[in-house]
Amino acid sequence: MKQKPQLKIFSLGGTIAMAPTQDAESGVRPTFSAQDIIASTPELAEVADISAESLSLKGSANLCFSEIAELCQRAATVSTGGIMVTQGTDSMEESAFLASLLHRGPQPMVFTGAMRSPTQPGADGRANLMAAALTALTTEGPAVSVVMNDEIHHPYYVTKSHTSNVAAFQSPVRGPVGQIAEGNVFLHPVQPSPTFDIPEKFAPVALLSAVLDDDGNLFDTILSAGYTGLVVEGFGAGHVSEKIAEKLAAIAAKIPVILASRVRAGSVFERTYGYRGAEIDLLNKGLVPAGRLSGRKARILLSLILGLKEPDWRQGFTHVVKHV
Repeated sequence: MKQKPQLKIFSLGGTIAMAPTQDAESGVRPTFSAQDIIASTPELAEVADISAESLSLKGSANLCFSEIAELCQRAATVSTGGIMVTQGTDSMEESAFLASLLHRGPQPMVFTGAMRSPTQPGADGRANLMAAALTALTTEGPAVSVVMNDEIHHPYYVTKSHTSNVAAFQSPVRGPVGQIAEGNVFLHPVQPSPTFDIPEKFAPVALLSAVLDDDGNLFDTILSAGYTGLVVEGFGAGHVSEKIAEKLAAIAAKIPVILASRVRAGSVFERTYGYRGAEIDLLNKGLVPAGRLSGRKARILLSLILGLKEPDWRQGFTHVVKHV
């Protein structure tokens, strides 16, 4: 009899682990442990020998960088098989991206969850668990991926694009890197991604978006609030108002400032628009382009690199951007 592969499951909570309270009108809350989640999907035992560990039991808006770093440290002790992480979908794209920067183990790490709680009609958790398990047991995909709705997404590109649809997770920049069908995993070639050490402390980095007719008062608080970096999501290909451009120049003289776009897909431009507040002007003022990274993921990357206190933060940041 062929020996089944090993699968390690780490649970962080989220909708996939939620159930209604006694007062049904109070909504669902994180309830189920990693062992409960496994018990809900007996099909998992048919494809792997499973061990499970609950690291937290919370909505994913409450997760911290340090918890994802701890997850990666735990994952580094897993010697064989694959790794699955269950968590809430609200911050999954950010958790998976951070994990992709920190996870150095040979085992694939796959994030999954659910858009509907286990007690709702059409709950998608069991299907996502099976698809994620199959993906975690392969060795051909990215080191870290997000699996939802039978699609495999690279953490650099994936985003949650709908509040409730089971097809909420999309990769608007390049599409999924694979699919699962009839128990088979189909993957597209993916290049290896850069990884980093875990810092003793992540640096505080702010994220602000350009909006129409902004008075800029929030930008005036960045330095006094103690932030050591700033990511600004500009209009379009990376544009802000003239008023905000001058404020960003003053900030960039003191701390690193990254220019991203608030648009869901596409790259920040570097040499097309030349008016005040456009990308050429902002880059000349010291801002660094985020390429195709979203503002949320650029913030994570900058926080990590500044936390490592590398002598050239710009080189580390642009090294990752070139891989996106």
